[in-house]
Amino acid sequence: MRPVLAGLCHMESLTDGALMLEDVLAMNDALDVKLENEARAHRALKAKDG
Repeated sequence: MRPVLAGLCHMESLTDGALMLEDVLAMNDALDVKLENEARAHRALKAKDG
C-alpha cells in the first residue's frame, strides 16, 4: 500500500497484474531511501543549529 499512498501507482495496478512483485519491492525500496535521506538531512540541520 505504501506505493499507492505515495502516489507511485494505482491500487488497480497492484490487483490487475500490471505490476510485478519486483516492481512493488523497488518502489518500497525507493520510499525507504527517501525516508532515510530526509531523516539524515533533518539530523544534520539539527546538529548544525545546535
